[in-house]
Amino acid sequence: MHELCLSSELYPVEPGDIAALADATSDAGNNRWGEGKIIVLIGNNETGEKDTLLCGREEVERALARKQPFVPVRFAFASQLGRFDFISVFIKRLRNRHKIFSSEIYHMDPLAVRRLKVERNIRTRQNAYVFSNPLYIFDKAERRRRYEELYQSMQNGYDDQYPIDIMLLRMMGIKDTVNQGHHRMGIAVELKLPRIAVRFSAAGAAPKILRPLLKIIADININLKLWSKNK
Repeated sequence: MHELCLSSELYPVEPGDIAALADATSDAGNNRWGEGKIIVLIGNNETGEKDTLLCGREEVERALARKQPFVPVRFAFASQLGRFDFISVFIKRLRNRHKIFSSEIYHMDPLAVRRLKVERNIRTRQNAYVFSNPLYIFDKAERRRRYEELYQSMQNGYDDQYPIDIMLLRMMGIKDTVNQGHHRMGIAVELKLPRIAVRFSAAGAAPKILRPLLKIIADININLKLWSKNK
């Protein structure tokens, strides 16, 4: 089996979502992760490989019994990169060739997700649909129209048909970040929605020897992005 990689963050997930998963049947589901941890192994939606629960079934059952709204979950995935592929994780075009998506969606508290700093920018009415890509340049009226249309569509709750895509270890192969869905995330927080739908994607992780240094750089990078784009 390819190297198992873990998400950089613990996600607040509704326990019912996790309870519905089958237990992992491979050696990946052994006790090496430690007691009390809930870890989900994402499958591959394209090939029909289902997400499974690596460990934490008892914790999930206790959470359900106590009627906890959310439980902390770490997500894992099998690296899709070759053993000696040290480049693809850093280059978007190469990384996307290997990307897989979880088979399930997971419901979370949007404000708790925001606190994880996985958004690369915070979208509001003021900066909605402002992109650096020249293919996506909209005038002010069009930007307002698009934002208002999305805002109105979310007034009555989050539509599970449009889950936010969070890519595990997207930034430099070390930090989870939102891949698609910044506007939906921003509106969910603005509307104080109790839950959003999230689907995870993944490709690979940075080489182990570089991870401590890249973790420092990624933390600085995400904070600078949030400061510069949202000041």
